[in-house]
Amino acid sequence: MKKSANRDCYCALCRTPRALQYDSNLSARHYGQIALITVILTWALFPILEWKTLGSFFIMWAVFEFTRKSLYRRDVKCVTCGFDPTWYRKDVRIARKHVENFLRDNPDSPLLRARKSQSSSEISQ
Repeated sequence: MKKSANRDCYCALCRTPRALQYDSNLSARHYGQIALITVILTWALFPILEWKTLGSFFIMWAVFEFTRKSLYRRDVKCVTCGFDPTWYRKDVRIARKHVENFLRDNPDSPLLRARKSQSSSEISQ
């Protein structure tokens, strides 16, 4: 059974439905790609660097890990409220500042519009 590319979830802060495309970990397919790139680099650069080219595996691994983590970090942040669960796990105060800065910098955010309409309806009653 094939695993779904998107993972459906909700934002922990504003409850907006989300669909995450990326995972923070490398899959077996990624390790296969790293091995294939290493073989190609070893074959191409062996006359120059000899067996040292096998070290390119670790360089490719680091590049893949960095890219995958960066895509995940970009994908996990909520576009509605700016909540980032990775920052929340590290430091709640910093995560709160990020959300406050996001909402201050984006006054047209759907989250703020919903709160403004709620407060104006409460005032009119």
